[in-house]
Amino acid sequence: MEHTVVCCECGKPIPLSQDIYALDGEWQRRFPSMNGTLACHDCAVGTQWSCQRPGGSEYVDGHIAASGRSQMQDFDSWSHILGNGTHRAMVIKYPGAGLRQGAEEYLRDAAQRRGVAPALARELRAAISDWDSSTAPVRLNGVSHS
Repeated sequence: MEHTVVCCECGKPIPLSQDIYALDGEWQRRFPSMNGTLACHDCAVGTQWSCQRPGGSEYVDGHIAASGRSQMQDFDSWSHILGNGTHRAMVIKYPGAGLRQGAEEYLRDAAQRRGVAPALARELRAAISDWDSSTAPVRLNGVSHS
């Protein structure tokens, strides 16, 4: 089952032949209009900024530290790329973003597929349940409103 993931930054479909890049909270802080955290190569690698003020002695206001990196390793946009991989690998690793960015059908299928590790299936079902709860239409006086 194929799926099309759209880039969280530019909104364009990410070709299946390209890796997907997972971005962290600092990206979300800097680009609050991002829809998800999975990006195309051009946006992830082509968008550049510095975490530190000129002179490099302190971080910009509001900076969110890069996960798993020392302060010496947290200095630019590339420090805030969590990893990259195939479409399938990245939407399985980051199912919340995958659901938001176009892989809902694939993730629903993977959560029910025979042979999927039970722990992974539980994690996917939990993400899907959260997604369903957050996207369910609100009912007012018996009428659905989206």
